[in-house]
Amino acid sequence: MLINTVILFLRDALPILVLIAYLFAHLPTSKSWLLISLVASAILSLIYNSQIHTIEQWFDGTGIELLIWLSQLLVYLLAVILAAELTFSRCSKHYIVYWIAGLMTCLTMVSKGSNFILYFEGYLHQSNVLQSMLLGTFLGLGICLSLAVLLYLTAHWLKQQFGLWATWLLILVYATGQFVNALPLLVQVDLIDASSTAWSSQSVLSDEFEFGHLFNVLFGYQATPSIFQVIVYVFALSIPLVTFYWLNLSTTKHAGNKQ
Repeated sequence: MLINTVILFLRDALPILVLIAYLFAHLPTSKSWLLISLVASAILSLIYNSQIHTIEQWFDGTGIELLIWLSQLLVYLLAVILAAELTFSRCSKHYIVYWIAGLMTCLTMVSKGSNFILYFEGYLHQSNVLQSMLLGTFLGLGICLSLAVLLYLTAHWLKQQFGLWATWLLILVYATGQFVNALPLLVQVDLIDASSTAWSSQSVLSDEFEFGHLFNVLFGYQATPSIFQVIVYVFALSIPLVTFYWLNLSTTKHAGNKQ
């Protein structure tokens, strides 16, 4: 029970805290968006869990898998929209970034955080496991919070050194990894075929190890990714980078010509 609880926090709580840490470093001084999004996420998670048996019947029994995959896709697309706000910041509304950050947090918390409600509901009334569960909760939460603080400080330092594009890159890499990690859900419901393995690095760093969980959250590391996942990862990461680098370069040149 102790190990399972710690793994649950590393698998589902750490992605939430990492995203919040990156967004916290990326956004301007106002942080009221975080409180609002946390309250909204808690309410939506309760609604989601109360209707989970209905949702799983959607689309011929594939509702949960498709909904989780769609939420990760939306988080990725919102991360791309953040770059558009940076590129065209002179003509954009700054409050939009708060809406984007809030939506990203809500989507991630509902898709990841709902697992905690199901997990703790299943064991809460079993007195023989309560002590181990509480110890695992404090240990797992402490590890995740410590890592989130370190990542926030790192992201804040990178922002000071290289500007907002540095923190956006961290968010994009994170969102790309989470999106690619959700692709096996489509395999489970037979929407895609991704059986061919690109490589195996289990002997170097297993998915079950602590660093494996950490790297999985930070940039989508998998010890045995499929070829399809690798292709999607490369395109999902490179296309926004190339596109916004070119747009930012063009915008800078255009502004220089006006002067």
